[in-house]
Amino acid sequence: MFTGIVEGIGEVSYLEKKDDIIRLEVVHSLNLDDLDVNDSISLSGICLTVVQVSENRFQVEMVPETISRTTAKYWEIGSKLNLERAMLQTTRMGGHFLQGHVDAVIRILKIVEYENSALFTLEIEDSLIKYIVEKGYVGIDGLSLTVAKKHSNSIDIALIPHTLSITNFLIKNENDNVNLEVDMIAKYVENFTKPHINQ
Repeated sequence: MFTGIVEGIGEVSYLEKKDDIIRLEVVHSLNLDDLDVNDSISLSGICLTVVQVSENRFQVEMVPETISRTTAKYWEIGSKLNLERAMLQTTRMGGHFLQGHVDAVIRILKIVEYENSALFTLEIEDSLIKYIVEKGYVGIDGLSLTVAKKHSNSIDIALIPHTLSITNFLIKNENDNVNLEVDMIAKYVENFTKPHINQ
């Protein structure tokens, strides 16, 4: 479980495909002294398991299901990824609950840059827009972000200078793809309230 408060950026330094598995190494300059093998870590919104750790770098493995459903299919050596370790029981809940289970890969439609901040418009497919409310929260590439405005098939999110400076959104461009995780509580509520047919 994650909060969507990104700790910083890592860079893909090694990528190897073996059979159906991709092994990925990420190098970073963060203080991740307590990161260990078997820990969960969010890479741009994808929950992955750490399989190897060394100084300033760690490795994870990805299966075809993860690769096909996320932006991991586009990653290459040099790709910049948002990093967040799994939350602790003592963590301040500054963002919202994120599982690291990506619902869809979505596209950045428009970026409006201001002096220090930026407004991103993101395309949302019909099947997922119902889970999003204006002024609610959404997970984009592992960030917990507030929905500034909701349209029929898109949302606007505003990013402050600090968020831009410590995440990969600083280098995002229009038409880039990002990972979307909608509010899991909204999905549970829908599941509990819709009629079910007994098999």
